[in-house]
Amino acid sequence: MKWPQGVSSAATASGIKSEGADLGLMVFDAPATYAGVFTTNAAAAAPVIWSRSRIGRDIRALVANSGNANACTGRDGVAAVQEESTAIAAILGCSPDDVVVASTGPIGVKLPIDKIVGNLGGMKANLSDDPEPFARSLMTTDTYPKLAMAGMGEGTVLGVAKGAAMIAPNMATMLAFIVTDVACPQDRLQTLLAEAVDASFNRISVDACESTNDSVMCFSTGRTDGDLSRLEGALDEVCASLAEQIVRDAEGGTKLMRIEVRGAADTAAAVALGKAVAASDLWRCAVAGEDPNWGRVLSAMGSCDRRLEMGDVEVSIGSELMFLRGEPVGRTEIAAKVMSFDEFSLVCVVGDGPGHAQVLAADLTTDYVRFNSEITT
Repeated sequence: MKWPQGVSSAATASGIKSEGADLGLMVFDAPATYAGVFTTNAAAAAPVIWSRSRIGRDIRALVANSGNANACTGRDGVAAVQEESTAIAAILGCSPDDVVVASTGPIGVKLPIDKIVGNLGGMKANLSDDPEPFARSLMTTDTYPKLAMAGMGEGTVLGVAKGAAMIAPNMATMLAFIVTDVACPQDRLQTLLAEAVDASFNRISVDACESTNDSVMCFSTGRTDGDLSRLEGALDEVCASLAEQIVRDAEGGTKLMRIEVRGAADTAAAVALGKAVAASDLWRCAVAGEDPNWGRVLSAMGSCDRRLEMGDVEVSIGSELMFLRGEPVGRTEIAAKVMSFDEFSLVCVVGDGPGHAQVLAADLTTDYVRFNSEITT
């Protein structure tokens, strides 16, 4: 894969993490149209606040680090964001306001800004059209870099992402950066990105824990003129692929489940019911143990919609119908076999409404507990 026309990137090991690349730089040949969707968490990190406030401006560069979230770091965190933006702006000859930043890693730890500033000049000299080193520099507990590309004939959309935990309810502990060379007005790009995020990153769950640093940024270099309806489809495709890769790489995860809700009052209701199932630790433990304890699915949905009529509900694990309009049915041994695979579907019909949605989720394993009991120690 190569970046679309008009953008290049570099990565380096700055020492923020104990090993491996942890600092990425993306530079645009000319100011790029910029859109973004960010966490709504009240504890949003300093880089989120900075980059969110730049929406509507054209952007020359992005600086992203892993190994430190620069979240809940007070005045020092704000100063660090300003310092890294000023440093790369001086190198590129632009305004600090033309630079966006992103961070991911442990919360509440002061960002070692000297390590970032001291490496930016050398990174500029190593810019290339290969996105993989940049994608690797974003990784924390990820086991592989996440990339996705969609061609449009006259243009390209390419995205990279990181994320493996603190996934949901509104995006995830994730960073995603998407670039297209198709020209698109800022307001249209913002709308397309928001819709793509809502249908992808906002419909995944690993642990139902919202993050302070969620950022999805999209840039258009405007090098080609293309059909914006085709751009919409390509952007949806890239976001969907990156979101699924995040769930497949969930911390400690061994299974991906596709929770499909049909017959809800509307799409929002279907999404809410799907997320309720995805957030159920009881059900996710059952998935890890390949135990078709479908009662936990009903319990999760019933706690989400207290007016849900069990006489209208059906639950299937794979193609095996387990609950039919108030009555238990189905064969446990067949459902258990379905759940033994790395990926399976859970279909919940909740009525005869038009609402339909799919939510992707992972199981809950002892490895997840171990990973998240050792973050700061």
